[in-house]
Amino acid sequence: MPRDPGSRRKATRRGPTLAHERRLRSQGIWPIAGLDEAGRGSIAGPVTAGAVVLPPDVRNCPAAPIRDSKQLAPEQRQRALDYIESIALAVGVGYCTALEVDEMGIAPATRVAMRRALDTLPLEPSYLLLDAFPLPGVATPQLAIVRGDATCMSIAAASIVAKVSRDRHMAEQDERLPGYGFARNKGYGTAEHIRNLERLGPSTIHRRTFAPLRLTLALEPMTPRQALGKAGEELARRRLVADGRAILCANCRTKSGEIDLVTEKDGVVAFVEVRARRGKSFGTPEESLTRRKLARMAACAQEFLAERGWEHRPWRIDVVAVEMDRSGRLRRVEVLENAVGS
Repeated sequence: MPRDPGSRRKATRRGPTLAHERRLRSQGIWPIAGLDEAGRGSIAGPVTAGAVVLPPDVRNCPAAPIRDSKQLAPEQRQRALDYIESIALAVGVGYCTALEVDEMGIAPATRVAMRRALDTLPLEPSYLLLDAFPLPGVATPQLAIVRGDATCMSIAAASIVAKVSRDRHMAEQDERLPGYGFARNKGYGTAEHIRNLERLGPSTIHRRTFAPLRLTLALEPMTPRQALGKAGEELARRRLVADGRAILCANCRTKSGEIDLVTEKDGVVAFVEVRARRGKSFGTPEESLTRRKLARMAACAQEFLAERGWEHRPWRIDVVAVEMDRSGRLRRVEVLENAVGS
């Protein structure tokens, strides 16, 4: 379809319109979902996607117009979100965690968050309108619009849903992980955030593949024991993923201590302690796990579940034993399920 630069400039000045939605509806295409994301450029927290299906006769809210979320102050975004939620036919939100961002890269993680947002919609759209980039792997017809959040009403609404949802999430993380200023910086690399990061080190929700964390972690000196532990956790993570588990959290801190890995498979949450040993002079890896450590893990597990309202979900504690010889060659990686009854 040919573009009219003049009309685009007018639309941008006065805010997004329903031109694309009306054109599609005139062709009998309905419902139509707008998609956008927030948090691509942050160094901590998830990338978040919003999906919105607006009614055909939507009008801008006088108190807080629906615009690209970056053009609105926080209180305007909240008022706009309240309006969107009151009129929208469907609203969905999807997250991709910092760990997943590190695993797959920001572009694939953004697409995963968008697919998850679509999965949460209570109705199935017949067409998608996206900001800038298409969404591969989805059979639904779609159109990627350059500066879509500034020109298309459905995409602008989705940008507000994504931004406010992510900001709320980061405020919650500020309570769980105090000291980084997440409620203020929302995980972005502000000067204050970088100072706090240098003082406290990375948290469980920092993106370790993003600068400045990538450089900071590369420069951190590690003792041989720390290097062994890091290698053991990476081998354990790979084994668990190969077994079909989803990694919910790595190096998760609670009031009672830290859990190496939290995984989920078939609805069961497993709290995993990784035990790595080189040689057998001090016994096998699993023999180094004390009753006291298991009791502390059980307390951490219960706190982790309570924080998320998952008290009634089935859970257990697992141990992954990683054994190497003195030269550093891997001998075995063994998953020991249900190390202590839950």
